[in-house]
Amino acid sequence: MNTRIYRLFNLRSDQQDADVIDAALRSGAQVVGTNLWVLFFAILIASVGLNVNSTAVIIGAMLISPLMGPIVGIGYAAAVADFNLIRDAAKNLGIFTALSLITSILYFSLSPLDQPQSELLARTSPTLWDVLIAAFGGAAGMVAVTRRSFNNIVPGVAIATALMPPLCTAGFGIANGRWDFFLGAFYLYVINSVFIAASTLAVAKLLRLPPRGVVNAATRRRHRSIIAAGLTLVLVPSIWLGYKFVQNEVFNNAARNVGHELLSDPRVLSYDIDVKARLIRLTTVGDRDREQLREQAQAALRRNGLPEAQVELRRTGDEALDVGALRKDLTEELQRTLVAQVQKNDAKVRALEAQLAQTLKRLEEPPAPAPLPRDLLESEIRAQLPQVRAAYLAEPLAPVAASDAAATAAPTTALVVVTVERALSARERATLARWLALRLEREEVIVIDHLVRAARSR
Repeated sequence: MNTRIYRLFNLRSDQQDADVIDAALRSGAQVVGTNLWVLFFAILIASVGLNVNSTAVIIGAMLISPLMGPIVGIGYAAAVADFNLIRDAAKNLGIFTALSLITSILYFSLSPLDQPQSELLARTSPTLWDVLIAAFGGAAGMVAVTRRSFNNIVPGVAIATALMPPLCTAGFGIANGRWDFFLGAFYLYVINSVFIAASTLAVAKLLRLPPRGVVNAATRRRHRSIIAAGLTLVLVPSIWLGYKFVQNEVFNNAARNVGHELLSDPRVLSYDIDVKARLIRLTTVGDRDREQLREQAQAALRRNGLPEAQVELRRTGDEALDVGALRKDLTEELQRTLVAQVQKNDAKVRALEAQLAQTLKRLEEPPAPAPLPRDLLESEIRAQLPQVRAAYLAEPLAPVAASDAAATAAPTTALVVVTVERALSARERATLARWLALRLEREEVIVIDHLVRAARSR
């Protein structure tokens, strides 16, 4: 059983020759014309993607960026005790980093878009989870480059570890004087770089790659102490930031539950959460029982595990009132009212369209529908408008209301179709409609004129 498990997880079964691995990693760590040009274009692509908030463009820049080469080279060199490679890879990483910062600073200094979007903001608050992503991504990348066969792991590692966007965000911070952006983004870049190199070192040791240099025991111990100190210095702030992030999320979720609970009180119009101040603000109506409402809110916060949270009450009309939130609520209510009115009007229009279609079908198909009493209405209509040949009354419109009283009431709207030799003018149609409304005792009559050819005289 143990042998079978060992075979399943054995990384050395398809491992590439050590000399081939060494040559590939040394080549990736070098600063040559191709790598510098590719890096320059990748930085510009990533800067544009961050500027216009395009995730797809940012991913494309990460895929073509050569930034990972020197970082992996440093980790590999530390594993095989090649201090010349460590020095060269570190120098090349510094050149790559400086070029990336300068390029992004120039771009963001010239760009008219200076408002940070979500893609930029996402790179300013590193946490412990970024450490884990860099470590696991670096390990996967080192496993990929040591295989004999081609695989698709490296592109995924480039996307996951995200070295390029933090550097561009740091350039944005410098170009726009946002030092909080610069510090957060550059710290994220340091986290990714350090822990990619550390996981590369660990995988190289696991694969037992042969040493390329000779190191005595004292030097080896000193190097291990330096690596451990560096990892600790980078790791500790991320642990603290991760703890703060979790605390903020817990507070925000619990405060949101309290806010929804308090909205059931008719005195509470809305609520607002200030995570940093550990505060929930309630917008209330009236001045009655404000202290009782405050105690109710504090009790709700304690039930949700937030005994230290504060409650702030503000009345409608206070200067601190969130006018934007109220405007949003009013807009949503207006939209709901308009939608209901449009749906009601659509129902009436559909009924009229169905009635008109039914009447026109009767006009086209024999036998002709029963006209209005010729001795009464039709003759009266033709006396007013000689071009009218016939007039037809459509079926009464069904009431729009759904109540029983409305269903039994007489219809108030009638539809009359007249066949004419000449189209009625708007004035003639309006006059005829008013007269028919009086004649038929309806509140409204809709007149449709149906143009037909005049009969030929024989």
